[in-house]
Parts: sequence; C-alpha cells; structure tokens
Amino acid sequence: MSDPGAKRPASVSFVVFLTWFVAIVTIIGGVLLLFASESTLIDAGVSPSSADLQGWISIVLGLVIALFASALGHGSGFARLMISLLMVFRFVLGVFGIVVLWGTGHFWGTLLMTGFAALILYLLWNARAAAFFARN
Repeated sequence: MSDPGAKRPASVSFVVFLTWFVAIVTIIGGVLLLFASESTLIDAGVSPSSADLQGWISIVLGLVIALFASALGHGSGFARLMISLLMVFRFVLGVFGIVVLWGTGHFWGTLLMTGFAALILYLLWNARAAAFFARN
C-alpha cells in the first residue's frame, strides 16, 4: 500500500514518463507493422509473412509496458521488477541489434531505444528510487 505522504522523486517521475514513451513507441511500431505495405516491409528488412505476428506481439508488449508504467508511478515494487526485466530484455536485444544493424538506417533507432532501456534501468535502481519503492 502506498504512503500518501511519500513524495515521488523526480527521477521516478521521469522513469514513468520514459516507460510510457517506450510503451507508446512499441504500440505504434506494432500498428505500423500491421498496416505497412509489402514493399515497405521488405525495404525495412521485415518478412511480410511474419509482420502480422510481430505487429501483434509489439502491441501486446506495449500494452503490458503501459500497464506497468501506470503501476510504477504509484510505487509498485512488482511493476518495478517487471519493467526492469522487460528493459533488461530490451537492452540485450538492442545490443544485439546494434551489432547486426551497424551501418544501416535502423542503427540509430535501435541505439536510441537501447539507450532508453539503459536509462530506465538506472533510474529504477538508483538510491532515490530505491528509497521511494521501499516506502511503498
């Protein structure tokens, strides 16, 4: 149960914002995969036969991240753990993507999303955040 007197640190508010941002970008990416033309998918390096599945997975993952972002703002330790696991997964995949996509047009987007994952992890586990989540 959250303590009504516990003030949320700015770093936690910022991580909630970033987590919402990642959720929205993930959902938008999924929707774009669903509605992209076959030639656009091929140009982007996405197999048209798997685009629908990838799109729906992105949408569901984005919705899950959004759900946890909401709970995170209320001091949920479970949401903190789940967002951390998702961001570790996203970070590891991002590092792999950076290596694979080096020199392509997709490199910078992958680098940016990997950086967001790392920043979110840092902000979730710094001393102020730890104190905030311990109080709730």
